[in-house]
Amino acid sequence: MNSNLLPLNQKINQRVGHIAVSYRGKLLVWGGYMEYSDPNEPSESTTHHHATDELFVYETSSEIWERKLLKGDIPPPSSGGCGVILGDTLYFFGGVIKTDLDFDGNTNDFYALDLLSMTWTHLNPSGTPPIPCEKLVGWGHDGKVYFFGGFGPLPERHVFFQYIMDDETGCAWNNQFFSYNPQTNSWEWPFVNGQTPSPRAAHAGDKCGSQMFISGGRLKTVRKNDLYVLDMDTMTWSGNINESADRVPPGRSWHSFTFISPNRAVLYGGFSTYNNVLNDCWFVDISSIDECANEQDAQASRTSKWKVQYILPPYGQRFCLRRFWHKTLFFEDKGDLICFGGFNRFNNPPLIVVHGEDEDSVQDQDIKADHTNVMLTIHFKPLTLLRLSLNSTLKHHRRNRSLWSTLPHTLQTLLTRRFSQIYP
Repeated sequence: MNSNLLPLNQKINQRVGHIAVSYRGKLLVWGGYMEYSDPNEPSESTTHHHATDELFVYETSSEIWERKLLKGDIPPPSSGGCGVILGDTLYFFGGVIKTDLDFDGNTNDFYALDLLSMTWTHLNPSGTPPIPCEKLVGWGHDGKVYFFGGFGPLPERHVFFQYIMDDETGCAWNNQFFSYNPQTNSWEWPFVNGQTPSPRAAHAGDKCGSQMFISGGRLKTVRKNDLYVLDMDTMTWSGNINESADRVPPGRSWHSFTFISPNRAVLYGGFSTYNNVLNDCWFVDISSIDECANEQDAQASRTSKWKVQYILPPYGQRFCLRRFWHKTLFFEDKGDLICFGGFNRFNNPPLIVVHGEDEDSVQDQDIKADHTNVMLTIHFKPLTLLRLSLNSTLKHHRRNRSLWSTLPHTLQTLLTRRFSQIYP
């Protein structure tokens, strides 16, 4: 399929295995793939990888997409890699590479995209490289880039992390924890204390201050429901802090875990151990013993530094749409929690749609993968007057479009661009 022939909505939104990161208050989307039905064989689906020489940029204030062309050492098409923003650079590691012939398997290639010049550079760091893998988590801290976990081939050398082999593929889940130092252009293997999370892939994570949280993920046939914290200042793992919670949502992989405040994260969607496409959305309240409101809370958490509580949010703040392998980001200045990309159904066996704790509500007999078509947003702050005005004007465009020419040129441009993207 020629990528340039795709409708804009499909080209932007319909992707999985992609990179979605925040940069200077904007959402950056790159790579991944989509599946679509073959017109000649409607029952068959075909995989199309999105172009890697283009980057889509979403401005949250105007709600307009912009396409940027990239140059330099363009990475090959891939899925399941990990992207991390550090300063004005997007670092990209791993994934599954696709060639013109077929999939080439996992890679440990490492690239840097300069977001000022929009130029890719293929990096070759010194030091012991990580093993190739996909579906890992990454983050930036104190001038370095860190990565954890993933799924890939068995190590060909002695390693100081755990890996567990998958009997069907011969590959393995791992809990490798490594970092990249841009100052020395080298790989580093930080020494850590505490109880390290078990090997896993398709887990979720987010950093809050100097604390990195790792949620769930898959190991063999089990999707986990645990939650770990890595203190980046002391390099100490916490152990499973969900042990302090009264109830914990079902285990999952391909989900999202995103902080919206220093003590509250949002856990959304994913794929369960029982092959359920999940659409539950939870507030996760997390506090340390030092932050507990009273002595009773501190006593309840005496076996752990952390106290965790899962809460179903009010109906108006629930996504309520099944989704997995998506990306979720919070833009603090706008108060927007944006969920981008993902599937809403998958292949055999038939899937059960889950809301909250009800696993018997709906069964979906469709065996074809199906992309979500819209970007979901929860507003945790009131919209600005400009955003409210633009949205209302576009909603009633049939009545007022003839009057747009009377508006200031800047507003005319915003409305015209938004209109062309909503009604191509």
